[in-house]
Amino acid sequence: MVSTARANAKLPAVKAALRTRTWISAAALGLLLCPALPVGAEALAQAEPAAEAEVVEQSPEAPIRRLNAALIDIMKSAEGGAPYSGRYAIVAPVVRETFDVLFMAAKSIGGHWRKLDADQRKRWVKTFEDFTISNFADRFDGFSGQSFEIAGERPASRDTRVVETLLNRPGDEAVELDYRMSARAGNWRVVDIYSDGSVSEVALRRSEYKSVLKGGGIDALIAAVEAKTAKRAAR
Repeated sequence: MVSTARANAKLPAVKAALRTRTWISAAALGLLLCPALPVGAEALAQAEPAAEAEVVEQSPEAPIRRLNAALIDIMKSAEGGAPYSGRYAIVAPVVRETFDVLFMAAKSIGGHWRKLDADQRKRWVKTFEDFTISNFADRFDGFSGQSFEIAGERPASRDTRVVETLLNRPGDEAVELDYRMSARAGNWRVVDIYSDGSVSEVALRRSEYKSVLKGGGIDALIAAVEAKTAKRAAR
């Protein structure tokens, strides 16, 4: 488990690399998980990842290959002049298919999830999903020969697996991105992203959201995250 202090210390360097031609990854997502995965809310706490052979035929790498292909598409489209809205439209369906957004949204607010009613949960999951998609559309905004490489796969706790990827950048050092995958939702889906092999996206989000939740509750958090997404769309 990466401490919040260590994660926050690395964050500026990660963000600095996430810009046109010099960025490294979607260390956001676009989303703590180490080793315990259950969320605690009824719908999530009871849903343990099922055995790999019983749930899916595809490998954990298959969704990541689809995601990588979509990211190359939006980078090339950006180079051809496609605006943010165009990139968002390309990557949105792939993120929805590839990420366990419900799990990640709940995990990103920790124990606050238990306090939400059904409508609040629905609104928060939608807000979190839109923000996650916007991370990719905003950050992958140019192409100069980058490519993705799946470097390996390893087992993790609770029947999850980690797909190790590299973002290769011509003339620069490759960047490590690890996707933690779970079959809890019925197919292999992303439940966290680790940039530099250690910085958890979900843990960073939970740290960021904590003070907002404390000060204004879920309505304040939804408003704040929606504003960030809207700001990106307006650029």
